[in-house]
Amino acid sequence: MASGRRINLPEGSPFERGEPVQFQFEGRPVEGYDNEPLAVSLLAAGARVFSRSTKFHRPRGPVCLHGHCSGCLMRVNGVPNLRTCQTHCRSGAVVERQTGWPSTGLDLFRAVDLFSGERLDHHGMFTASSAINRLAGSVVRRLAGLGEPPSADPQKSVPVSRFKSDVVVIGAGVAGLAAGRALGECGHNVVLLEAEEHRGGRLLDMATPEGWKQAAAEKNQLESVAGIEVHVETPVLAVYPGDPLEVVASNEGETLFISARRLVVCTGAYEQVPLFENNDLPGIFGPRALDRLTCGYGVVPGEPLVLVGDRDETLRLAARLVELDVALAGVVTSRRDTPDLEAVRRKNVEIFEDRRIVCAHGGKWLDRVEFAPLNSPQRDLVLDCRTCAVEAPEAPAYELAHHAGCRVSFSSQNGYRVVVNDEGQTSNSQIFAAGHVTGATSVSEAARAGERAGLACALSLKDDNKIRERLKSL
Repeated sequence: MASGRRINLPEGSPFERGEPVQFQFEGRPVEGYDNEPLAVSLLAAGARVFSRSTKFHRPRGPVCLHGHCSGCLMRVNGVPNLRTCQTHCRSGAVVERQTGWPSTGLDLFRAVDLFSGERLDHHGMFTASSAINRLAGSVVRRLAGLGEPPSADPQKSVPVSRFKSDVVVIGAGVAGLAAGRALGECGHNVVLLEAEEHRGGRLLDMATPEGWKQAAAEKNQLESVAGIEVHVETPVLAVYPGDPLEVVASNEGETLFISARRLVVCTGAYEQVPLFENNDLPGIFGPRALDRLTCGYGVVPGEPLVLVGDRDETLRLAARLVELDVALAGVVTSRRDTPDLEAVRRKNVEIFEDRRIVCAHGGKWLDRVEFAPLNSPQRDLVLDCRTCAVEAPEAPAYELAHHAGCRVSFSSQNGYRVVVNDEGQTSNSQIFAAGHVTGATSVSEAARAGERAGLACALSLKDDNKIRERLKSL
């Protein structure tokens, strides 16, 4: 394995490392910490290829580090297809890659991609003869798939808890915390469900101004309000419309069946990577993923880095990285003279203006990226780098709301979003939604929308002049 690098955790980081542990990665000992995910420990140790793509066997690595992609799937203690970005290090754990032949690192099936040209129509191949088709089928089964069945003992069944609540809030990010607090302050019982280990969402990004302090403050405020029950690491599996609504969620300890009078959906949005040649190379991340990895967990996967984007958060991340003495090869943006860009320039990092990324190069890991002017196909800039964070429009996580019958609208840039009125109510009068799942583009906008949806939801349960006046003031 190559060498990643650990840096000191920034002051105030909500991601404490915990105690040192050692686990086995394909027969080799790897050092990590018991409070960090396996993917983080492996990147710190220099692991590059985590898996292979199903069809072309291209190398894959972590992309989002929030449990939304499949780039970090591995076999852990005999259980296949675990997202290692959401699986904690444990002393003595046995971690293995599960795709590729004879191994993930040296995968001979990679030749399928190298020699197939621009298009491989696997649906029509080897179908002229039934005998050849059967033979090809056995080969294809080796080419595809996601590893072997589990070898570990089946997990024991977990108890089922059935209970009622006035409101269920899905998502403990910025909008969900604001909605849950508003509902609790209005006297309603609230169950707040969060899929990840930490509540806070974008407040946990170092690129969010005062985000870490605000996340701690939000946690304290929420705990001071009676009637709010918080479950972390408890993803929602299904929502069934009706009166009452039925919400099914599960974690390692129990499965929850919750009957609720109202539902507030604050599931956020998925970070995406824009379209360009070889955008799936390991070493390419979204800015939020790089923020979590480097600023949150203190791991630099490869240097120098390149950041590409125009959003305040991306430029702020660049400034934070140079403060942490992380080597940057450049920042590519169309913005001009922001305070964060000035901070980057003072560290002698070059700013490249008005260009778009068109191609990435590398074998098992990123080596360099190519750029062209915004309105020209001619490539005029190559930056050597080992990590690249490039922003793209985020895709709202609309699925649960849509499953519950809420109306959604489509944008070719962002995909589907949940449609709400000015108070956050969806087409289903029992369901409200707020934040990035409805198209919010900033932390402050998501927070306001969450509070507004929480108050409107409270009013739908019980009319109250004080709540109505508070809602009007927003």
